[in-house]
Amino acid sequence: MDNRSWLKGNTVGLDQIVRVNRWRKIAMTTTESEVIQQTILREVRVGKVARLGKSDIMSGIEKSVCAGPALIAQSLIAGDEYGSPHLHGGAEQVILQYPEEHYAAWQEEFPESAERLRAGGFGENFVASGFNESNICIGDVVEVGEARLQVSMPRQPCFRLNHRFEQPSMARRVQQTGRTGWYYRVLKPGAVSSGVTLRIVERRHPEWTISKVQHFLYVDTENVEAMTTLADLELMAPLIRNLFRKRLQSRQIEDWSSRLVERSPGADAAPAATSDGKAWLSLRVRSMTEESPDVRSFVLVAEEGGELPSSEPGAHIKLKLPNGLERHYSLCENSRGRSYKIAVGLEQDGRGGSRWIHESLRLGATVLASAPSNSFPVAPDAQLHVMFAGGIGITPFLSMIQHFRETGARFKLFYLARSEQATPFLDELGNLRANEVRFHFTDGDSTRRFDVGAIIEALDETAHVYCCGSASLMDAVRNAPTKLPASHYHFEAFAPVATDLARPFTVRLASSGKSFAVSARQSILEVLRANAVNVPSSCESGSCGTCVVDYSQGTVEHNDFCLSAGARKSRLAICVSRAATDSITLEL
Repeated sequence: MDNRSWLKGNTVGLDQIVRVNRWRKIAMTTTESEVIQQTILREVRVGKVARLGKSDIMSGIEKSVCAGPALIAQSLIAGDEYGSPHLHGGAEQVILQYPEEHYAAWQEEFPESAERLRAGGFGENFVASGFNESNICIGDVVEVGEARLQVSMPRQPCFRLNHRFEQPSMARRVQQTGRTGWYYRVLKPGAVSSGVTLRIVERRHPEWTISKVQHFLYVDTENVEAMTTLADLELMAPLIRNLFRKRLQSRQIEDWSSRLVERSPGADAAPAATSDGKAWLSLRVRSMTEESPDVRSFVLVAEEGGELPSSEPGAHIKLKLPNGLERHYSLCENSRGRSYKIAVGLEQDGRGGSRWIHESLRLGATVLASAPSNSFPVAPDAQLHVMFAGGIGITPFLSMIQHFRETGARFKLFYLARSEQATPFLDELGNLRANEVRFHFTDGDSTRRFDVGAIIEALDETAHVYCCGSASLMDAVRNAPTKLPASHYHFEAFAPVATDLARPFTVRLASSGKSFAVSARQSILEVLRANAVNVPSSCESGSCGTCVVDYSQGTVEHNDFCLSAGARKSRLAICVSRAATDSITLEL
């Protein structure tokens, strides 16, 4: 494993880079010094259980500074209370410490909650600067006053933070940023006062900082080597060790939504809801087929039997994966209510969705799915349907071809792929007449380009053109010389534009003046949805135009396939497009 691979995509402490040969030997450094051995405990805080904000939740998160010494016992600080003692507190979570320097970043991100985003705001018992998630390690022994403590686990944020700061996405943002704080267990009880020194006196696991543990909790969630090590890390709290142990056994990531988003009474018994408010369907894997070395198809049926919502040619469903990801997959067949067939290509550099499906979705397993939605329909008035498919982009065309063969509609398919061996559904498509399908294989030679322009230029206005594939193929189709009007072009991107190298920015809503931070790994749509701003969407890959909105300030990096050059001057597709400036204002 590359010594930097665990940092890829991490939003925690990227300015605190580590330089060694193997991840097991990584020693975190800070921007100030090699190791921070001590800092000053500025405040000690405790709190009584009280009603949390405007909610009906009882919580001890509101804490006050102790006027004198605080007595730290084996399993609590004298005078400190928990609203949910079965979830918080106990021997492994006696003291919460939170870096005071984090508050400046939170105030910048949520200025409307700035009054609450001050020392003590996260319900911490210890307020101090200097120690942070990137230089504190699991098992660190710390002396403070008369007490001796040991770092046990990172804090796992919960929905109570949403109420505390009146920000519906706060718990999720805490998890995403890694600015969580950490807990101590008590090795030696004693009295502690504000102003004393916190001193690290023993470090057993310099390679396991809080940040690094968080990375494998929330980012690189399928790293078996790391999970195996962490499951056996004795100085880490059993709660976290058992979590990694369960992942190893089940090969599934726990559902974080129940912790990050409050559920209403009885919600556990109610069907889960998709982002547009519709109920998820529980589907069972009836069959699996290896369509190529990197593509596997699945036939999904209703878990309890019975009919499913029917689909139209070009439709897709959305799967909700156990690690919290939601992914769209085109249907390879028109279901007519019996089953849904999808094909998933393994993305080596993807964000975990395809890898989880390939490694964990097995015969008889269940998965949550949305009802079919169609952002790539067949044009009913076309006399000729011309389709360009690239690699796994063939999937929506399979249901279209099924429809064309049943109705007698004229069509042509141009299927572009790397090689015969890597091409899914080759035999199935090869059975079509030669004038209906044409294959083009590059065999790894970038000079063997297919002349898309020549095909499109020869079409008359009775034809409609469809394209699903890579951004380069979509651009070639869109930029080809043509007699066809724009309305005769239909695009479906099989994945959103990658954002790993994107810059963060702020999105502002014109109607309310509210501002939200969009990280390099989030879309505007995701951020708005997390903050209870509902915008309709469908494909979520920049193809259909459902989520297009107006903007009035800022410069846009357009990544869609649905807007014309003229429309882009005032509109953007918020599922894929981003701000090229520090901020952008949406007319919402």
